[in-house]
Parts: sequence; structure tokens; C-alpha cells
Amino acid sequence: MKLRILFLLPALLSSWALTPAFAQLRSGDVILISLPCHLCPAIETEEGAPYSHLGVVLIENGATTVLESYERVEQTALPVFLARRRPGSKVLVRRPLDGEGRPLNFDAATFGKRFHAQFEGLAYDSEFLWDNRTVAGEKLYCSEFAAKFLSPYLPTPLPTKPMHFTLARAEWLKFFHGHPPDGMPGISPGDFSRFPGFETREWDPRAR
Repeated sequence: MKLRILFLLPALLSSWALTPAFAQLRSGDVILISLPCHLCPAIETEEGAPYSHLGVVLIENGATTVLESYERVEQTALPVFLARRRPGSKVLVRRPLDGEGRPLNFDAATFGKRFHAQFEGLAYDSEFLWDNRTVAGEKLYCSEFAAKFLSPYLPTPLPTKPMHFTLARAEWLKFFHGHPPDGMPGISPGDFSRFPGFETREWDPRAR
């Protein structure tokens, strides 16, 4: 599958370059999508939002990429990130604002340097724990990575909440082998779709 995506990448890049909405993306934007994974319906049902994955946009030297925690914390070309989404689903983009409601401006070089030095290569956290550390470093799930990466730039750090795993309880019990991390602090993609202090844009990638 990855080989097929790489083979199609030039065509995808050309296609997305023709999409006016995505030409408006800026470094620091949070981009949310729905993935077609087995657990994703439970994630979306639990949080009441149609998003199960997200990343942070970085535009550097004319290339638009997404910083994300997917199989690990990595930098992914925008077309590859979008190609994973559930067919027919929309994309939500949220732009961080300063304390006066204006879009924040990020220096792409500084942004990228911090990502490569502190986050790139860290393991994905399938346990969904906020402070999950091993001898190899911290493990991060997608929305945890975005919150910890972006919070130092925001007027107020993004708050965690007690996580709940109730609406799809049978699925969560199976996934966590009977022990979901109920009540532990965390942040979900659904939280990112609702946080104040962000400007909201919803785009259909199929639109031209």
C-alpha cells in the first residue's frame, strides 16, 4: 500500500495543488480527518465528532507536510496524509489564534527544527496515556502529540480532560484487554475540533 501511494505521489501532488482550499493552508494549522481503521468508529462515537486522526501542518521550502503521530511521530507529505482518510469524508482545519483572536504566525524553520530535535521518531502510544514514557523516550498518540507540540506557541496551553470510554464500551474493553484508562487525563481529536482559540475551516478535498 505504501509503495502504491509513493508511486502515485506525483499525480496526487499535482491534483492537490489544484485545490484552492489547500493552497490556503498555513504552518501551525491542525488538520483533522476520519480514518477507516477498526477502532476509529469507536473514537468518533465516543467524542461525538467525525474525526479520528489529526496532524499539524508545516510548509517549508514550498512543500506542504503534516507532522503527525501515526505509526510513529513523523513528517508526512500532505497528499499521503489525505490519501488515508475514509472515502467521502470531509477534512476540518483549525487555525490557532493569538490572545486577541488573530491567526498566529509561525516561523517554519524554527517550527520544523523543534519538531526534528524533540519529537520526530518517537513511538506511537496505543495505550492512550498522557505521560507514557519508556527508556526509548515518550510515546505519543496523535492528539497528544499535537497538543504538546503546539501548546508552547499558544496564549494558553491546551487543557486535558478525564478521558471516557463508555459509548462503545465493548469495543474499548476488547481493545484494552479489559482495562480502559478511564478518567486518565488526555485530549482527543474531537477536543481539537471544539477547542476555543482556533479558527475553524471545513473543506471538501474533492472540491476544485
